[in-house]
Amino acid sequence: MARFSVDYLDVVLALLRQELPDNVAVMSRIPDGVPKYCPLVVIRRVGGDSPAPEFYDQPWINVQCWAAEDREAGIDHLRAASDLADAVRGVLWRAYRTQLVVPGLGWITYIRESSAPQEISDRDLPYHGRYTATYELRVRPAA
Repeated sequence: MARFSVDYLDVVLALLRQELPDNVAVMSRIPDGVPKYCPLVVIRRVGGDSPAPEFYDQPWINVQCWAAEDREAGIDHLRAASDLADAVRGVLWRAYRTQLVVPGLGWITYIRESSAPQEISDRDLPYHGRYTATYELRVRPAA
């Protein structure tokens, strides 16, 4: 069955998977055993709406990034998570600014940061850094 509305999640996941390094896991749910997937990016819708969903969707997405330390590069876990959050931020903004189309899926026609990347503590994973950010997007389907 064909979708009625644009699948914003497929668009965002595809953009991140093609633009981030191959070792970064990009998912739409927090998996059990987060450390074995690190570095990890999780995208989830936390709000938004659309007055014309067959033409565009306006999701608010929460992005969470986890990372462990990189001893070879001398980067601690908080810096690694911050760098990953910044990389995600860059992918989303560049995709918008260049109007990068994910073939067969769509593209980001608008972006607003409602909450820039910020550190959040995670008592269950004390040796893994975690950053979160929220973006408001407008995503159109590919023709």
